[in-house]
Parts: sequence; C-alpha cells; structure tokens
Amino acid sequence: MTGVSKFDELRMKTDRQVIQLVKNTLDAGVRNARQALLCAEDWALARDLYHKAKNAHWQAARLLPLAVDFRQEEHRELASGLERLGGMLAALSMISADGAPTEEKVSSLAHALWEARDCPDGLPEADWFRAERVLKQRAQSVYAGR
Repeated sequence: MTGVSKFDELRMKTDRQVIQLVKNTLDAGVRNARQALLCAEDWALARDLYHKAKNAHWQAARLLPLAVDFRQEEHRELASGLERLGGMLAALSMISADGAPTEEKVSSLAHALWEARDCPDGLPEADWFRAERVLKQRAQSVYAGR
C-alpha cells in the first residue's frame, strides 16, 4: 500500500489543474494588459483589452487560494505574476481616471509603457512623452464628452 488515498490523488491532480489554469489566466491577462498599453492612444480598443486583463486578474486571484498542494517556488511565481498584472492594471486605470495628468500618473503610465515594450535600453523620455500625450488626449476627450 502506497499510503496515498484516492482522495489524495484526486486532490493533487485537481491542484495541478488549478495551478495550470491560474498560469494560463495570468498569461492571457498580461498579454491583454500589455497590448492595451501598446495601443493606449486608442482608448476604445485599449479599454476592451483592459477589461479582459482585469477579469483575468480577478479570476486568477480567486483561483490561486484553491490550490493547496504546490511548491513554494511555484506559489511565489504565481503571486509575482498576479502582482505584475495588478501593476499593469493600475497604470491602465490612470488612463481611464478623470482629471488632469499629474506627474504621478504620467510616471506610473510611462513605467508601464516601458515595461510593455520589454524594458528596452535608452530614451526613457519617449515613454514619458507618450504617457503625457495619452493622458492629455484622454482628459480632453472626457472633458469634451461632458
């Protein structure tokens, strides 16, 4: 007798499936958030991607606690992915927020834009200016819509 019951086997299999589902959900969320950042000038398109990424974050956050039996390293990796996606969503929420662009909003969005471009070397000003432009465009369109 191996000491592992059918229930334990089923639980381990279910945990592996939940972990894989969380990984897939996070990957999709990060892809959507990244794409939303890359097309931030077109808020109608970016907004749809933002909502998909937000939904993926919500699902992954709810699923992660369901898996009990997995390595601590794997848990840290998933928690880190959830945090990364959360940061991307926070930057995207700056675009949808009302009000004038502040230095904090521009800085947060510029950093997220840089990360969405895979953190290239050189010219951080390009992301800063793009973030300013996106936030100003959005603020003008919100103001014009009132």
